[in-house]
Amino acid sequence: YMVYHLMWMTFVPLVFVAIKWIVIGRYEPGRYPIWSGYYLRWGFVDICRTLFLRGIWGYNDAMLRFYYRMLGADIGRGASISPECDLAEYDLVQVGNNAAVEVCTLRGFGVDNGAMVLGPVRVGHESSVGIRSVVAPYTEVPDGEHLGPLTSSYDESPGKSLSAQHARVNRRCFPQPSM
Repeated sequence: YMVYHLMWMTFVPLVFVAIKWIVIGRYEPGRYPIWSGYYLRWGFVDICRTLFLRGIWGYNDAMLRFYYRMLGADIGRGASISPECDLAEYDLVQVGNNAAVEVCTLRGFGVDNGAMVLGPVRVGHESSVGIRSVVAPYTEVPDGEHLGPLTSSYDESPGKSLSAQHARVNRRCFPQPSM
């Protein structure tokens, strides 16, 4: 039973990687009508994402980075991404070196005026995204900046949402315990 479970946790997430590349290929930025063929393929892959999970690939930062890279995301060295982070539309996601991403939404997907919008999202080098924050399509957290908890990259007041003070409340910025 344990061998079967270990194989299931290892290979089923790889089936999702194959489904993503076969069904959608690379995510392309743009506006797509709701119920178009591209939207339906996107929806199928998104449902598969929630069903297949990450298995053993989410057990530590290195394996999670590798898994997201297999799916097409541009993840920098030393990036720390929470396993509970809602990260999708992988080809449109860029996370810089040593960035810290807490339990947040980091997706290149949005809905606007009856259309699905896909656009790039970026978290810069040495940056962080706070808990329950949203980095939306066509936005970024610049290098060395820290998006606070419960905020959005769309926020009009950068002095409040982007501040070095926010890094002190991001658990992913804290040193991890040694093995």
